Amino acid sequence: MVFGFVGFFIMGFAYQVFPRFKQSTLWKPKLAVASLPLMAVGIALQTVAHLIVPSTFAFPLELIASVLQFVAVSIFALVIAQTSRRANKPEVQDRFVYGALAWFAIAAIANPFVFAAFEFPGSRERLLFNLATFNIPYRDVELVGVAVIMILGVSLRLLPHAYGLREPYKAWRNFLFWGLNAALIIGAVSFIAGMIGHNHWLLMVQWLTTIALLVIAIGTPRQYRLFKAVARDKSDRGLKFIRAAYVWFIIATAMLVFVPIYNFGIYMPLTGSNVPFSHAFFGAYRHAITVGFIMMMIVGVSSKVVPTLSGVDIRRAASLWPTFILLNLGNMMRVGFQIATDYTHSAYSIMGLSGFIEVVGLTLWAYELVRNIRAGMVLKNGRALPVFDSAPAQITRN
Repeated sequence: MVFGFVGFFIMGFAYQVFPRFKQSTLWKPKLAVASLPLMAVGIALQTVAHLIVPSTFAFPLELIASVLQFVAVSIFALVIAQTSRRANKPEVQDRFVYGALAWFAIAAIANPFVFAAFEFPGSRERLLFNLATFNIPYRDVELVGVAVIMILGVSLRLLPHAYGLREPYKAWRNFLFWGLNAALIIGAVSFIAGMIGHNHWLLMVQWLTTIALLVIAIGTPRQYRLFKAVARDKSDRGLKFIRAAYVWFIIATAMLVFVPIYNFGIYMPLTGSNVPFSHAFFGAYRHAITVGFIMMMIVGVSSKVVPTLSGVDIRRAASLWPTFILLNLGNMMRVGFQIATDYTHSAYSIMGLSGFIEVVGLTLWAYELVRNIRAGMVLKNGRALPVFDSAPAQITRN
């Protein structure tokens, strides 16, 4: 999901929008296009590699896949960096974009090592240790490092200009950048070291970093005054998704802080488990942040940007209320009933239904975006491309 759905969206969005932020053009667009097949083939080969384990061809295939993905990420980072350098127009979101690009590269480099650790551990005991030690930090790099940092950074530029929201204070922007990256680094290092050394104090340090994430989740929408009324000419169909995304961001990070309390205070006493870790509860947190925050932001921002860039009047576009309802309903079902699987197997059947509900919602969204893109292709002849003005105004066409 991260390299495919989220990764492709970040790359496509950045290629299209970042030059407009800079009031410039994309550096070497043909090179940028080359990253698409490289990433697509890399993801496909890695999928096959996972499926053919324990074949001796699995790891060599994974190495090829990882190289292709790393090259794709490197091209993406190079094109964006060179586009920014050539424009020579520093902006508030730049360091967040560069930070996310760095984490994207780290995730790509770690890919084959994680594959070997999980697919060829050598023994069941080693597999369990590898999963317990490395899975959480690696997924944090992918989700928080790549997706969340990129989303929060671009939001600093997009939300005040597109919706007339208040710009966050400079001190908050600094805390947002350094706090996110520090929490990710300290959390990953302390968790791995704590698991390897069986040091509970280091695991406590990792837990403290989750509190920083919760503070960020609560404070960021307050900085924007996101839930206050916006001007009628600024409000559109994407705003409800963005607001819902930040609600889910708060829920997800609150769940993350609550993990040890749930494990020791609820899960172990009620189930009699000797292992202080609920896969169901932590999986529910992962779904809350991936579908609730990351995917909801993708749907919201794309619902704003795609029609605008296509020249479609967003006020006349479909409201996407069915998508909004289905995604939130499906996510609530998944989070709630996944936790319930700790106590009853009957919850699995309802939890499975949530996936179908979410897919239907995403299908409706995708269909609407394709309609907007096709309409834009019809309108393109004889019209200039849209730009992002530096003044606090919504995206417009020249």
